[in-house]
Amino acid sequence: MKKTLKFLLLGLLLVSCASKNKVLEFPLVGASNTTKLVFEKVELTDTATVLTVRGFAPEHWIKVSPNIHLVTQDKEYELIGSNGVELGKELFMPEDGDSCFTLTFEPLSNTCSEFDFIDVGAKDGWRVYDIDLTGKRNLANPTGLPCELKHTSKEASDTPEYAYTFGETTVNIHLMGYREGCVTDMVFPVNSMFEGQRSIDVEIDPATGTGSVTFMQYGTGCAFPVVNGCGYGQFFIAPNETVDLFVNLAYINQTLQYNYENYKNLAVKGCWTKGSVYDVLNNRDSEDVIALSDSLLIDEFIRYDMTADEFTGALIDFYRAVCEHADAQKSGSWAKEMCKADAFNVCLVFLNQDYRRWAERESSVPADYKHDPILPEHYARMFACVDIENPWLLMNDRSEEVAKAAQKMQPGSTDSTLACWGKARGAVEKAYKNELTDAELQTMRSWNNSFYADMCEEILRCTRESIANSSKDLEHVEDIAPEALFQAIIAPHKGKVILVDFWNTWCGPCRKAIKEIEPHKNGTLASDNIVWIYIASETSPIGTYSEMIPNIKGIHYRVNETQRDYLTSKLFDIDGIPSYVLVKKDGTFSLRNDLRDINKMVTVLKEELEKE
Repeated sequence: MKKTLKFLLLGLLLVSCASKNKVLEFPLVGASNTTKLVFEKVELTDTATVLTVRGFAPEHWIKVSPNIHLVTQDKEYELIGSNGVELGKELFMPEDGDSCFTLTFEPLSNTCSEFDFIDVGAKDGWRVYDIDLTGKRNLANPTGLPCELKHTSKEASDTPEYAYTFGETTVNIHLMGYREGCVTDMVFPVNSMFEGQRSIDVEIDPATGTGSVTFMQYGTGCAFPVVNGCGYGQFFIAPNETVDLFVNLAYINQTLQYNYENYKNLAVKGCWTKGSVYDVLNNRDSEDVIALSDSLLIDEFIRYDMTADEFTGALIDFYRAVCEHADAQKSGSWAKEMCKADAFNVCLVFLNQDYRRWAERESSVPADYKHDPILPEHYARMFACVDIENPWLLMNDRSEEVAKAAQKMQPGSTDSTLACWGKARGAVEKAYKNELTDAELQTMRSWNNSFYADMCEEILRCTRESIANSSKDLEHVEDIAPEALFQAIIAPHKGKVILVDFWNTWCGPCRKAIKEIEPHKNGTLASDNIVWIYIASETSPIGTYSEMIPNIKGIHYRVNETQRDYLTSKLFDIDGIPSYVLVKKDGTFSLRNDLRDINKMVTVLKEELEKE
């Protein structure tokens, strides 16, 4: 009996000891401010918690801070060791961007079901929240999602229609799973047929994880909540709506799988809407999407040495193959229509950009091979494959490509919808440049839909209003020779530190960098001895430009093409924007693209200020 009891006690002891030894592969996270890290494995023992981490930042570096802690509700757990990475030192990622290392922390409590991974020593350091240790987390219905949105149908009887109207749209944003510090940046790109993509900055309340944006919208838009540089799905909105947008921050798990081939394939939905005419479309089951097989990759249909006729034929073959594939699926009719529309619009992207030039050139093709041009007749062949009146054609994040292609067809009349699309796109471009004449606007009144003229008239009104309001913020240098321009710009500020920012309104990284540095101008870099100079080109539409610059503290220049080419190609070898030129107090200057790192920019400017 004693021997039996002894073995029972020993067995219980072994079970007790083994219960702490636990391994989880790719644990789900609740929210993260980075896509550069994925936790491949978490090992829990009595003596340590070991994280196997994969860093992903192709041809860039990451730095693992020694101040990283694991945090639970009641305790912080210190980092006690590492392997494969030197703490506090830069680790350069190879071309594939994949590097593996381990971090060892103090052992987590037995009762811990989730933990946070936080760089406690840096405000903008890594923060990954609610890392699951149960293996049972359900991502389908996140906390904070209204009950009526949790059970969505795959489709409805009525086909969504394109909204030929314009007006102010308001989107109220709710970040589900939000934890303070997990969102460093949020933008709101809206794609529309006639404007292309507009990117709207979103201010998130750090205490509540909510925000709101209001903007002018022309026609149906396809929008994307982008948090910390990562997209969280897409949704459609119509002008004049007030919509609640619920963003699932756990969607980051879905994003990470694309970087790591062994990651779980998750069916996670990124966002839902409430209050839009497109709610049913937006809130469809995330699994009701038709995937294309490797044999249906469009690149496989294209050759570098194709004639324009062959190229167009190949795109048509691809489109028809996708249609056949979609029709063979068991998915709902909406999923099939969206798959077909997406394939058609991808074909238009390839046609608009003449993708032959980017296809792999076989060694048998001469290096000086010349492509024949894409002509209006090729666009006509492509459009002949679809029903122009099919509303699904425009319910797409690439609807702009439809208008671009219609514009390149060079229609002579405006009797058809297709002709109106093409001419309206050209008119919108001119309206944003303040170049649309009253006579042209009057001609548009005879088109088959008054929407086009009304839209352009409103854009023209807003453009002129912005120009008037920003006139005091813009310096005029159109009469200065390119060779003398830079000295003319910096000469009035002799003896001061000058940061010259080359940017444009259409450049997302430019806008992001401006947004990040702006608070420092009245904070750590508040000084009369720093001059902020912004140089854009005429590729920035004057309406959009005039609307933006009053909110950017500094001196603004919008240079012409000749001036731009001299500054960016001859005076400075600028490889992209944003690019920065630092002018020191003694007047010497140099291109400093290392200042694309905002933290380094702040440090360098402080150092220059302190110099005599």
